[in-house]
This record gives sequence, structure tokens and C-alpha cells, in this order.
Amino acid sequence: MKNMEQQSSKGLVLTTSGHETQSANSVKEYSDPPIPDDLLTEIFSRVPAKSIARFRCVSKFLASIFCRPDFTDLFLTMSLTRPRFLFALEADKTLFLYSAHQPHNPNDNSSLVATPYQTLIFPEYIGFDNPRTLCGKHLTQAVIAATYLGYDRIGKRFKVLRMTSSRDGRPNTHQVLTLESGKLLWRMVECKFHFVPTLALATHICINGVLYFEAKLGKSTVIVCFDVTSEKFGFINTNEDMEQGLACELKSLELFNYKGKLGIHNKENDLYGKRLVLWVLEDAGNHKWSKNVYVFSPLDEKMVKHIKFVGVTGRGDIVYSPRPFHPVNWYFVVFYKVESKTFTRVKVEGLEVEEGEKNHFKNTLIGYVENLEFM
Repeated sequence: MKNMEQQSSKGLVLTTSGHETQSANSVKEYSDPPIPDDLLTEIFSRVPAKSIARFRCVSKFLASIFCRPDFTDLFLTMSLTRPRFLFALEADKTLFLYSAHQPHNPNDNSSLVATPYQTLIFPEYIGFDNPRTLCGKHLTQAVIAATYLGYDRIGKRFKVLRMTSSRDGRPNTHQVLTLESGKLLWRMVECKFHFVPTLALATHICINGVLYFEAKLGKSTVIVCFDVTSEKFGFINTNEDMEQGLACELKSLELFNYKGKLGIHNKENDLYGKRLVLWVLEDAGNHKWSKNVYVFSPLDEKMVKHIKFVGVTGRGDIVYSPRPFHPVNWYFVVFYKVESKTFTRVKVEGLEVEEGEKNHFKNTLIGYVENLEFM
């Protein structure tokens, strides 16, 4: 889109040809733009969010388009059709985020070019593998505080759920904060269940307006459901097979999006890489799960032992990535195509860190989409 912003000493107009066009008046005063509003909306809905942030500074006219509800809705709709990877690298109290498009039908000759997305500097070392970093969880003696972010699809707004739970029987507290303009206020919400959230990464996800996270209800492992719109709680039972090996508090279930349904992976079910077992929620009201088992050949088994499960694409391909501390200069993602039972490795280029830095923790997220709601 660089060819769309051309400046001159007299003003600025938008062109599709890439040639500079002069105007007697600045864009701020230009009341009749050369490109119709509906066409501008369609064009800008296809560019990255970082470009939108840059273009909105060009003029009040463009800023007014980008703030319109119809544009933000269209941008999110278009973003959902082009999901992306998000790569995280940690070094020296700094978290580097990179983004790359998620290919629809990759092959062994494919490669991804990751571009810098954002850099976060921590005031104290909390580590990317520390539960407080992404999950927003904190443990203080017998009290656990957990914070989750969810999206209200009806109200089209983000909400933050904050809870405190105790292991000694003290009452839990549940609060909700709606992220919107104006004064931000926490509101108390009611929950009749006394559960304790699991302190681990990958134990929560928001799908279609419902926030799911793993918790302990008594001695049982359950999936808590929080409807972001109605702000009501519920829970879904797991089963003994799904809970295999979870007696240790350091082990937990991985929650992911399986074609719009809640999916669960427990690596303890995988028999050290001989297979992959995925559970999919079919009926939340009746606590009904389906079990999907993928058995690998002895040759593929050797590779699977050295990579980790990341999630499932919208097409149903299973995605793996290297384990932490894999060399940055040879980072890759692996797609397992269920129908053909074949693995495809795709190299990721563009991940850069400071020379001499070592032991960068890495994490790969799939299905990342951009939303202008916060802009």
C-alpha cells in the first residue's frame, strides 16, 4: 500500500496508480475525494492493522472511515479469512513478537517470512514460560488470582474476567471489566461454583463469545465456561481418559480451537509420540466429547518426539512447532495433513534477535486475527 500515500508540497491525495497527484488544498480540506468511500473501505479492509494505524494519521477524513463500525466489522470479517501465525521470542527481559501469514495448502518448498509485530519489555523477569505472562495468573500463598480476556460478539467489545480463588475454602470473587471509552469500572458477577483455575499456559481460549478455561472443582478437572455476553458461568465435565497424568499440578490440558469447537489435547495420551489424541466438545449441555486418534508411522514417530502440538487450522490440518530453545536461524512449523497422513515442514524466515543472545524461549500461536476495536 506504499503507492497509495503520495505527498507533495501542496497537499496529499490517494491514487491507485502510484503517481503523485497535486492538490490545491490539503486532504484535511478535501471534501470530495477522488476515490468513493465504499471503494476505500473495501481497499483498506485488506491491509494489515499496522498500515491502518499509519494511514489514519494522514487525515481526519481517513481517520473517520477507520473509526466507523461498518469498517471495523468488515476489517474483522476479512481478517478472519486470512489467519496468521504469531511467533514469540524471549531474550533479556524482552518479548519479541513476529507475525506471518498462515498458508492454506503448504508444501515442502513453502516458506514463511515473519515480520516484527511488537516488542514488550518486562520491568522484572517473569519469563515467557511463567503463567503470569500470558494467562494473567498470580499465586500468593493460598490465593490464586486469574485474569482472562474475552470478546463479546453481540456487543462487539472486549471484556476482562478477573477472579480470585482460594484452596482453603474462602469465598471466590469474580469481576468483569468492559474495555470501552470512558471510565473503566470493575463489576462484580455471580458464580455459584467454587473452582480453582489451573496455573499453566494454554489452559484458556475464547471461541464464539465463550471463554473456556481449565479448573479444579473439588478433586475433578473441569472446563469452566463463561459466556462473555451474558456474563454467566457454567462448566463441562472431562473424563478419566482425558485427565490421564494430570495428578501433577505442573501438567495441564491444552485448549484450542477445532473448527469453531473447543478442542483439548493432553500429551500424556500420546504414548511418547506414537500417536496424537484430540478431544472435541460436541455437546456442552450433555458434557459429550468425541475422541480423535491419529497413529503415526515409526519414521514419523521419531520426528514427532522432537516437536510439540500447537493447534489445528480451519482446514483441519494439525500444526506442530519446535520445542523451546530451538535455534532461531532454523525455525519451522510442521503441518500434518489428516487426509493424506503426511507431514510438511515449512521454514520460517525473518526471526531475528540480538547477536550473542542465547536460550530464547519460543512459542507459536495459530489462528491469530487482527481487530481494530482497540485502535
